[in-house]
Amino acid sequence: MKHNKLLLPLLFFILFSCTQKPQEMQENLIITVGSGMDPSEPRYGIELKGDTLFYCEEINPQETVKDTFLYKYYYCIIGKEKVTEILERSKAVFDNKLDYGYIDDANFYQLNINTYLENTDKPVDTLTTTFYIANLESEEQVKVVNDILALKNCDLKPMKYHLFNSGILQYKLPPPPPVKIDGPPRKIK
Repeated sequence: MKHNKLLLPLLFFILFSCTQKPQEMQENLIITVGSGMDPSEPRYGIELKGDTLFYCEEINPQETVKDTFLYKYYYCIIGKEKVTEILERSKAVFDNKLDYGYIDDANFYQLNINTYLENTDKPVDTLTTTFYIANLESEEQVKVVNDILALKNCDLKPMKYHLFNSGILQYKLPPPPPVKIDGPPRKIK
């Protein structure tokens, strides 16, 4: 009888210590804006994660050589509810369509929605969409993108660094083609 009293608590201990808790899923959304026609417009990125907005902006693109890949970093607490709402709206209107067409000299956008297991760096699911605003297929897509971009107008506080995983921020523009002059320029009448 004495052994039964010890066996039951030991059995419960073994049962509960071997049970794994399901890992919680976390999501983040990153939207980045590449170079456009106006070289003075900086490239920038916005990441929504947890309750925080992270923002990076290219440093002085008009005063330095373009494609310096130097950025200033900021953050702002906007609230978990706002981040969750934007994530859900984005997932509802975007799919993995990679190409929404090409427009010369327009700002190129990339949207990434990543799902992670808690305490891991590698996403278990990623949705990536690249687009130009003018080529989006629905008004709801345009509204979601504009709502995300408007979030950067919060009370941004500077920070030293934040990693943005996007090739658009690091995309180097190809050099312009050489100008070939066969003779003196013609005058236009």
